[in-house]
Formats: sequence, structure tokens, C-alpha cells
Amino acid sequence: MSEHSHHGTGPFDHHAFDSPEIATHTELEGEVFLDLLSRAVSVLAAACAESGVRVGRVLDLGCGPGVASCRLAEQFGEATVVAVDGSPAMLERAKARAQRLGVASRVETRLAEFPADLAKLGHADVAWVSMALHHLGNEADALRQIRGLLEPAGLLGLVERADPLRPLVATDFGRPGMWDRLDAAWEAWFSDMRAGLPGATESDDYPAMLRHGGFELVADTIITDVVAAPLDAPARRVTQRYLEGIQERLAGFADAADLGALDLLIDDTADESVIRRDDVGLRATRHLYVARPSER
Repeated sequence: MSEHSHHGTGPFDHHAFDSPEIATHTELEGEVFLDLLSRAVSVLAAACAESGVRVGRVLDLGCGPGVASCRLAEQFGEATVVAVDGSPAMLERAKARAQRLGVASRVETRLAEFPADLAKLGHADVAWVSMALHHLGNEADALRQIRGLLEPAGLLGLVERADPLRPLVATDFGRPGMWDRLDAAWEAWFSDMRAGLPGATESDDYPAMLRHGGFELVADTIITDVVAAPLDAPARRVTQRYLEGIQERLAGFADAADLGALDLLIDDTADESVIRRDDVGLRATRHLYVARPSER
């Protein structure tokens, strides 16, 4: 459930993000927010149990470095998890992680484009799509294709961002309202990013797209994770990298003074840097949808 989440497997970006460095950092992000992931997977598992779904095969679509793939393998102890991504570097990281965590015998890696190669993946009892769908130009069509992969009683776990990642700075920082303005700029950047995707179509809200894709909702919940101050070293690096990304992506969308104010938080040598200060926390929110194929 990486906040970067730009490692997806479609033609939009997997070449740009196919590097060991980015795979390593994306795995670090996943580990920082592992509690968030575990809670989301637990909701999915509870829905499977309530629906009587016997989970033997799971597809993790846009798996990145395999943080979710391994957690799914741990949760569903009798299942084979197929970790699917278009980046060889991400899949190498996923394979190594599965080996390290002792689930390699049940985690398969598959180099495949999402959604172009979905039909080649075979059927599954569960499909997991975390922070990847929004990178596809036609989200609704991808959902219809995913529905075709699920067994009649199968379930989809779809995770998307609820709000932008938010560093929690205890002391006043920047001009009043800076974070809210940056959030608004992020929304503008996100809309622009989606409009530029190959085959981009206008998206509806996810419950509506799920219905149109042949699903009915089983669960619809927002999960929040607050990493309290002081952050440990991995969380500090994730926060720093996120703020660097904000400066890069939001140039032209955000107020230059607000972006410039982040310099001190990013600068390793500054006392105000997130690498040094102890009054910074981190909040992440995810929207989890669990859905099953509706009767036709």
C-alpha cells in the first residue's frame, strides 16, 4: 500500500519505476505502513469467512515489491498468491521478500501488464488491487476485466487513497493553511495526471464503478494509520522522500512559497529536517472496498 504507488504495471510508468532503488524504497514505505495493510487484509479475510469463500488462489495485481503479496500469503495460509507486476525489479524484490518471510513456496511472481494481460492470469478466489487502479486510463473497464477473473463466490479487495499522506508537525510550520493548500494542489495534480493517461476516461466514484463493473459491495471503510512522533529512521526517510516528491509533482500546481517552505523539512543538515526533529508524525488513510461479483 505504498504511498508512492507509481510502480504500477501498466504502460503508463512501469519502465520509469523499474529500478532496484525505487523497489527498495517502495518496500520501505510498505513496511512503515504495514499495520494499515494488515488491518485492510483482515477486513478482507473477515469478509471471506462470512461469505464462505475458501481461498485457494489470490491475485495481487500491481504487487510492487510484494509487501501485500506476503501479507496475503500469511493471512490465507492455504492459498497460492500470484504477485503480478510489469516491473522486473519489483518482482525481484517481491521474490526476495517472500523468501525472507518464509512464504516463497506459496508466492508466485508473474511479469504481466495490468490490465492488458489480465486474461492470461487465470481465475482466482480473491483479487487484491492496492493503489494501482487509479493509474489506469479506464478504471471501469479494468474492473470489468477483474470481475471476469474471479470465481462466482470470489471477492475483490480494492484499496485507494482516502486523503493525501500528511506529515504531522507539532510546531507551527509554514504559513497558516499550508497543508490544506498543498492537499488541494495535490488534487489538481492528480486530476491532471489521470487526464494524461493513455485511453483516459472520466472516472466515477468507486462504488459506482464497481456496480457498473458487475460487483456488489460487501465492505466500504476508511482505515487510518498514525505513526506517532518521534518517527523511527525508516519512517523519517519515507517522510523525507514523500516531501521531495511533493515538491517535484506540485510545481506549477501549488504556491511556490508553500513548496519552498518544505526545504527545511527535507534538508538533512537542517535542525528542522524530518531526519533530525522529533516532533513529526505521519498519517496515512486508505479507502478499502471489498466487493463480490453480482448476479447477472
